[in-house]
Amino acid sequence: MTLHTEIPPTERLHLLGRPAERKSPEEFLASFDVRDVPTAPGCYIMGDEAGQVIYVGKANNLRTRVRQYLNDQDSRYSVKFLMGRVAHIDFLVTSNEKEALLLENSLIKQYRPRYNVRLKDDKTYVSLRINRLDDFPRITVVRRYKKDGALYFGPYSSSQSVRDTVKQIQRVFPLRTCSDHVLKNRVRPCIYYQMKRCTAPCVGYIPRDEYHEIVDQAALVLQGRSDELANILAAQMAQRAEALEFEKAAVLRDRLEALRRTLEKQRTVAVPGADDRDVFGLYSQGRYTEIQVLFFRGGTMVGGRSVTFKQREMPVDEVLGSFLIQFYAEAPAIPHEVLIPVPLDEAETIGEILTEQRGSKVTVLHPQRGEKKALTELAAKNAKTSFEEKRMAEQAQSDLLDQVKEKLKLRDVPNRIECFDISTHQGDRSVGSMVVFEGGVANKNRYRRYAIKTVEGQDDFASMREVLMRRYTRAIEENDLPDLVLIDGGKGQLGVATAVFEDLGLDDLDVASIAKSRPEDGGGASPERFFRPGRMNPIILQQNSPIVLLLARIRDEAHRFAITFHRKRRGKAVLRTPLVDVPGVGPKKAKKLLTHFGSIARIREAPLAEIVAVPGFNEPLARAVKGYLAISTGAIPPGETT
Repeated sequence: MTLHTEIPPTERLHLLGRPAERKSPEEFLASFDVRDVPTAPGCYIMGDEAGQVIYVGKANNLRTRVRQYLNDQDSRYSVKFLMGRVAHIDFLVTSNEKEALLLENSLIKQYRPRYNVRLKDDKTYVSLRINRLDDFPRITVVRRYKKDGALYFGPYSSSQSVRDTVKQIQRVFPLRTCSDHVLKNRVRPCIYYQMKRCTAPCVGYIPRDEYHEIVDQAALVLQGRSDELANILAAQMAQRAEALEFEKAAVLRDRLEALRRTLEKQRTVAVPGADDRDVFGLYSQGRYTEIQVLFFRGGTMVGGRSVTFKQREMPVDEVLGSFLIQFYAEAPAIPHEVLIPVPLDEAETIGEILTEQRGSKVTVLHPQRGEKKALTELAAKNAKTSFEEKRMAEQAQSDLLDQVKEKLKLRDVPNRIECFDISTHQGDRSVGSMVVFEGGVANKNRYRRYAIKTVEGQDDFASMREVLMRRYTRAIEENDLPDLVLIDGGKGQLGVATAVFEDLGLDDLDVASIAKSRPEDGGGASPERFFRPGRMNPIILQQNSPIVLLLARIRDEAHRFAITFHRKRRGKAVLRTPLVDVPGVGPKKAKKLLTHFGSIARIREAPLAEIVAVPGFNEPLARAVKGYLAISTGAIPPGETT
């Protein structure tokens, strides 16, 4: 059955949810009539026999594209592989190719199809932000792009590189580094003013217009227009000198000299002809594809990023086209030019979408020769190098897991390890944590936290039993068992886990416990010890060996995760403002008051009219707040009634 409809990309779709219409792939292919497919542009959603979306694609002509799939006109193995699993296809019609591209991206985010490339939200972008709407803006480091009117610069390859950039900017441009709260409440300049790293806007030492002039200069550097800024500073310095304003001219002279020193360092890594663009490179091997992007700003390479896609079933041009839309959906900055290593039919349409996001012309090019072609080849070399390094690291990790299996006498290689820890403080608000490592790497999407519900007081054994019962009762229902369960503790904790698995009928699930190294009376420390069921004595491996370091790292991560959750729970209980006891004042309104005034004491002393001016407050509510604070301290302010 097909679904012909026009639907906004942001609306959530519920397709392939009709069990009565599901068929096997063979039955579907035998009964499907391609003449039912619309000839308009749009997206096709392929589902398997279980009703799960396995692939989402786009086409200018849906019927033509699907006919290629069904009539064996496309001889690529990936297409044959995919069609052997398709048991249902839905269609969504759009007005044009651009809408189809955006809809495809929305559907991939919603369904997370197995055979589509999907760029995970791993927060790897690091960017700089300047909000010119502020009276005295500052440079902040952010990982999220918002359409808030602020200027964003980047992306940068790492937090270290962005910190280095901020240091260079602050050496040249004396912008504030303090928070907005400090800016509003400071009464005298800080040490940065004495070091000539700040112009002290907090105490009014610089007018707003003059400060914004410095902000604009810093923005030019971050945009890669340092040479243009150097000319501007030289002209301003000459004007100040002619006007006999020698002190101001000296400030500009020092700033220009500092800028030139910075430019000399930048030119050592400049790439002729690179200008302001992103350059993509591809490397494929079997079903693996590595995509590398190099960021060039102002002719200088400022960083790069590589992404690996495993089990890729579709051609590289479809992979790259889908990747570009996802990549730039949340990008903090889009350059005026994007270079790609393979031709894309939808390159012009992608350029239109990026142009709308950027607010000015963006061109997507597949260069054939010259300097631009050399840049895509450079990106491709980086993609290959990144792929080989990752494969080598994966192989080393695989070998290490084989050693874990051998040393701990496990049934299978522990590709997926789930580790548990219990955290408590004097028997108060005990919590449990589970961290998951797959292939020796943390998978934080699978981390889980457990608030202990059935145990009163401090009983780590009973708490561990509750957590394991909750986790593995569900794991049995979902057929989601790990290769190894690792428990933080000694023989006692291992005994609890063994008893739980016996009760659940999981006798074949490997489990081990790890007892942490502790200082000994005679000096030194005890070794990390591992306990296994049916073995009296602990397994003691060579300390500081890769096996011990890996398992100890997993144990420490579980401990960190548990401690963080426990502190959060305690913090919620302890850090509670009395303002929420006022009828009509909840946590949000209490936060507004505290943010505005800074403390309970200032709220108590504030005039009634100033409280009324806070968003969300009226005069009756303000009187209730004043009255409650007066009663709580036993002092009613003169001239006011409660």
